Formats: sequence, C-alpha cells, structure tokens
Amino acid sequence: MTKNTVSQWSQAFHWGFGGFWYADQLKEIDGLSEDQLFWTPSSKSLCILWHTGHIAHRERFHIGWFLEGQREALIPLQFEVFGPEWASVEEVRASIGSIDAVKDWVRKVRAQSHSYIASLGEDDFHKIPASSDEGHSIAQVLIQTIGHTAVHIGRIQLLRALIEDRKERAC
Repeated sequence: MTKNTVSQWSQAFHWGFGGFWYADQLKEIDGLSEDQLFWTPSSKSLCILWHTGHIAHRERFHIGWFLEGQREALIPLQFEVFGPEWASVEEVRASIGSIDAVKDWVRKVRAQSHSYIASLGEDDFHKIPASSDEGHSIAQVLIQTIGHTAVHIGRIQLLRALIEDRKERAC
C-alpha cells in the first residue's frame, strides 16, 4: 500500500462518520423543540433523542471497547440510558440532565471517533485488535458502526417526518 492509500482509508472513514449528508445525528435534529425530541408515535416507540444518543453510545462503545480496549469510564452514567436496551421517554428525561448535555456529549464522541481514525496508520485498518473478541479488523468494526448509525439516522428521519407531517425521505 502507498501513503496515498492510507489517506484514502482515513478519508473514507472520516466521511462515514459524518461527512456524508445523513451521518450527523445533530444535523438531523437541528431545529426540533424539546417536545419534538421526546415525541413518540406510541408508548412502545423510542423518541428521537434516544436514537440521537444511542448512535453516540454505540459509536463510543464500538471504538472505545472493541478497538481501543478501554474498559473503564467509557460512557458517562447519565448517558447509559442510550445503550442497547429500550428506554421510555420518562427514563431518558430522568437520566440525561439536559438536551444540551446530550448534544455536547454527542459532539465529544464524534471528536473522539475522528481523532482515533486520524491516529491510524497504513496497516492499522487491517489489524485485529487484541480486544476484539470476534476477530474483526479495525475496518470491519468501523464499517459495522457506520451501518448501525445509518439504521438509526433513518429512524430519526422517519420520526421527524411524522412530527412535521411531511413525507418521509425515500432514500
């Protein structure tokens, strides 16, 4: 591989973590009120703010736990409500402190992700970290994380379309 290839790997993953038009959950929720961020179509649904925080939670977990091998203080306690378990609007409200705190944390997670990706060298994307229980390479974990983000961005977009009484995005 050439030095140019490394740049292409890094560029691709930076793009996947926020460069393409629908990868930034904060852009997707821009302009929504508190009521809209907590709205659900039924009591069995997750609110937009949960999806927003969940993307950051899983991104931080995937990179911090699987790739960097961090096992302590990965997710602040107040944001554990965004983990892999379903959480009601009431549980989210009781845990987060404020919407601004969530947004600030999401920005911090995104900065940590970009910093980690920028730290990777030519061969790093193909390495299997010691902390990877399933034997996935760094590139595989990053691709899985991007795919997971896309699922939840789609859910945010659908909920926003319902709130704003407009057609959902076709793609």
